[in-house]
Amino acid sequence: MRFLPMICLLFTLFSSMSFAEDGELNNKIADCNQMVKSSNPEKALDSASQLIKKNAKNREVYLCKARAQMALSHFADAVPTLTTVDQLSNSPNDHMMALAMLGNAYKGNQQLDEAVASYRKSMDIAITQKNKSFERITYSLIAETQVLNKQYDEAIISYQSALKLALNDNERADAFEHIANIYNLQQKHNQAIEYQLKATLAYTHYGDLDAQANAGLELGRIYMDAAEFDQAEKSINKILKLAVDNGGAYWEAKADLYLAKVKLANHLNNDAEKLLQAAQKVNKEVGDVLLAEGIATTSNQLAK
Repeated sequence: MRFLPMICLLFTLFSSMSFAEDGELNNKIADCNQMVKSSNPEKALDSASQLIKKNAKNREVYLCKARAQMALSHFADAVPTLTTVDQLSNSPNDHMMALAMLGNAYKGNQQLDEAVASYRKSMDIAITQKNKSFERITYSLIAETQVLNKQYDEAIISYQSALKLALNDNERADAFEHIANIYNLQQKHNQAIEYQLKATLAYTHYGDLDAQANAGLELGRIYMDAAEFDQAEKSINKILKLAVDNGGAYWEAKADLYLAKVKLANHLNNDAEKLLQAAQKVNKEVGDVLLAEGIATTSNQLAK
């Protein structure tokens, strides 16, 4: 009997040490995840790899390692890591998230069929859990992968399925835009315009200024691809006014660039040159590299 207090004491000390060790590990995992968020994935990967040596059954450690690998575009390495994350998952939600991330890793590694298969497994869990939001997300992830695989008709069906699950105009607008882009890739201009108009209208009601500007300029671009230049100019001018009225320098420069392309297509080279100069002037304040490249490319076309 006299040994009982000692046993209790040892148990208490062991429990305290375990809690302390768990707390220390949780802090290290939190630090690891913060490194990924703070754009220091190399350090996070090194930290996670060290932690795994002593915590080979800890799901959260592997999850941080996978996040670091994905941030570094080490997609092939992330596949086995995320497979382990899934194997260590206990709840349906954990499995669902792990399988979706595994799909992302497969997609990044250009294993597109495997990506779709993983997304579908994730979706099956979402359906079982009656998680409509995640079901919509997985439909969109499948559609993105199908576009990469040039399975355009299948991608449209997937986006239409996501559209049925949309809960608000922003989610509907996102699906509309993707469908419009696919139709545009297929050079089905009437359908592309129809869906981009739907996206533009939805963003006008509920989207922020960036979403409205992007949707309107995309509509202008699609009109240009369809050689409907009057409609393209009308759509782009709306965004130019929106940008000027609200101090959106990036969108102002991009609108000027798009208008220059319309003028160039109509052989109005002097007008195109003035618009390109205006775009370049505004973009000096913005400093957007891709926009500068677009202005330079269009200027080269003008010079020919």
